[in-house]
Amino acid sequence: MTGPVVVGIDDFEHSEHLITVAAREAEQRGSALWLAHAYHGFAPVTQGVPPDYTPEEIVRDLATSQLTALVPEIRARHSGLHVETAVVTGPAAPALAVLADTASLLVVGGRGRGGLAGQLLGSVALRTLARAHCPVLVVRGVSEQATGRVMLGVDVDDPATGPEVVGFAFEEAALRNAGLYAFHAWEDPSILYTYGSQAFRAEQRTEALKRCHDALAEALAPWQKKYPEVSVTSEVLTGVPTKLLVESTQLVDLVVIGARARHDGEDGMRVGAIAHTVLHHAACPVAVVPDR
Repeated sequence: MTGPVVVGIDDFEHSEHLITVAAREAEQRGSALWLAHAYHGFAPVTQGVPPDYTPEEIVRDLATSQLTALVPEIRARHSGLHVETAVVTGPAAPALAVLADTASLLVVGGRGRGGLAGQLLGSVALRTLARAHCPVLVVRGVSEQATGRVMLGVDVDDPATGPEVVGFAFEEAALRNAGLYAFHAWEDPSILYTYGSQAFRAEQRTEALKRCHDALAEALAPWQKKYPEVSVTSEVLTGVPTKLLVESTQLVDLVVIGARARHDGEDGMRVGAIAHTVLHHAACPVAVVPDR
């Protein structure tokens, strides 16, 4: 059995889709599912309350009962799935990151609360990414209509898209019996040229595209051998990476992107500008995988 799938539940009232996604991931991996909730115990300010009184036990017991109430329904839908609950104290992001230290996957909700903020990535998800050591699945979108496709965004010039990231995408595609679509977005620098001949620019463009094609094929080759059952489509597209990635998330079940693991004595990963934009605007779940 692999490490557990840990799902961080912040909003009990709107957690059904989040839990469904996490349970499916655990079931596919043959791992346990941990339902986690981080709570705060605040000192009371009511006049006349004994100074040694703290509501922490009340808050903890309420959270425990809410998590426990979810278990029977999950087991009914996913027979054989081992489900545990974990109530931890403290700010959600660091608490979840510590709890998921040995997890194979950490699943978090991907929306803020209310209005325009509800369409964007919540602060808990961003803070969790900044602290997590394992892959983090940010659940966005609500469609249950499977497309049978996993998308992998590969920056052939960025070491953050290393073997851990590519391997995770292939594993997800295999677990889902889905195809894998991998692409590299190349931004044509010739549009910035104000000198030189058209022939020169065309030759440079052809050489650059060939280099990208070769680098992409090289990155995918060892994983295609390991997962021969996964149907792979790959291509190099010309355009702005963020625009291409966000638009493509409407056509797939999952997008996988990489992030640099921190090596400066701090926990978590560094989420770059492209990943940050995709996380805010994707129409499907986004898996962010730290490259070691």
